[in-house]
Amino acid sequence: MLGQRLREILSTRGISKEEFAEKCDLPIETVRNIYYGKTNDPKISTVMKMAEALGLSVNCLMGQCQHTKEERALLLHYRMCGHHGKSLILLTAKYEALSAKDEREAPDKHKVPCLLPNGEMRNGIIYDNCEIIDVITNIKEAFTAIKMPTNDFAPIYCKNDIILIENKFPANNECAVFYKDGKAYIRKFLEEEGQYRLKCLHRFGEDIIMKRMDQIEYVGTCCGVIRS
Repeated sequence: MLGQRLREILSTRGISKEEFAEKCDLPIETVRNIYYGKTNDPKISTVMKMAEALGLSVNCLMGQCQHTKEERALLLHYRMCGHHGKSLILLTAKYEALSAKDEREAPDKHKVPCLLPNGEMRNGIIYDNCEIIDVITNIKEAFTAIKMPTNDFAPIYCKNDIILIENKFPANNECAVFYKDGKAYIRKFLEEEGQYRLKCLHRFGEDIIMKRMDQIEYVGTCCGVIRS
């Protein structure tokens, strides 16, 4: 079991046995014996070193994880992320964990992580250029937010407006945030004549038109605005 799991993980991550042995600080023969299933009962200290090098729990390395479907999806996407994406996920989790106590004591308000883009947003938001702050809202559905740095979307959204976003797919004619090719777009969702239109909210950009919605990912639907 362990050998099979190790082969799958190293293959998926593109790590050679030699690189892994060095990362674990283990003899290459030890890694090879486990990799090829020659060692059926390795020392727990060896398994712990391997799990730590892979950023996994021992149970997960042994194929005994009891994650939910959502947790497995989160782990999969986290491992596929680059440094910035992983930092964003960790910061979001940190904010949510730290705000849990406050939410229990004051259920009408909670903190959400808020993206603060740098510069104009006419051609989409580049995540790598975003800072992260936290904001407090009494809209319980909100799970993240975007603070507008300019008046590019005026009069719908003005500079310093904070757009609150809930985790649901938009209904027809609702504003939402979509993700495509490394950029996020704030658009109005329209379903018309057998196609989908993501209508641009300012005069500088073009609508995105698609036959199928699996050609783009949605982040969430705009559920409120905090005006400065």
